[in-house]
Amino acid sequence: MEVEIATARPELPLSAFQPNEWESVPAFTPILAEDPKFLARLPAARLTKAGSLLLEQGSAIKAIYLLQCGLVKLSHLTPKGCEGTIGLRSAGWYVGAVASLLSARPVYTVRTVTDCMAVRIPTALFSRLLRESPEMAQHLLEILCIEVASQASFQIEMACYSAEERLHHFMSERERVLPLGKSLAPLPMLKQLEVGQLLSITPEYLNRLLHKRKLLKALRPQKSYVKLV
Repeated sequence: MEVEIATARPELPLSAFQPNEWESVPAFTPILAEDPKFLARLPAARLTKAGSLLLEQGSAIKAIYLLQCGLVKLSHLTPKGCEGTIGLRSAGWYVGAVASLLSARPVYTVRTVTDCMAVRIPTALFSRLLRESPEMAQHLLEILCIEVASQASFQIEMACYSAEERLHHFMSERERVLPLGKSLAPLPMLKQLEVGQLLSITPEYLNRLLHKRKLLKALRPQKSYVKLV
């Protein structure tokens, strides 16, 4: 009877932690989708200031917001009062669409991180437009496919990679040019605590990793924000 002896995995350089070529959808940074052609038939986009609430966890959906530009943050609040950043979204994303279509209450809050331009679509009008506009239905389907693929990439990161590898992947995702579009570089707009929550890394360990990878020289806090220079 042969016995297979397990060997320790050799330590690899961070260059080996680069996402594979088939991983076309980032796990952490949002993809910037182009403005859809049907946008001219929708209500005019409005400017929403940074820090504005677009969707509240557990609330009834009254309108869908189609983002044209800017960055929003998804956060979840537990019954014990612990709040964490669970995702970032940008141009092309429909705020509240999934909960509206499922007639469910949203499980996260959406708040603008930067000034955003967004089209506000009442839920009744949104449902009618999806029935009457094949272009809009197709666009929503494409965005939802990106969402599913991004969530799969995120689960892979959480289950298969270390905190240091997740940080390296997050840094490598910034402004990547992909077949689906260009990814957004969110670092200048996020607090260091939010980066840690997004990557599931404690603030203390994240700070040590930044020191180890000599990334603190590339990051500087400015008005409590992490800034890339």
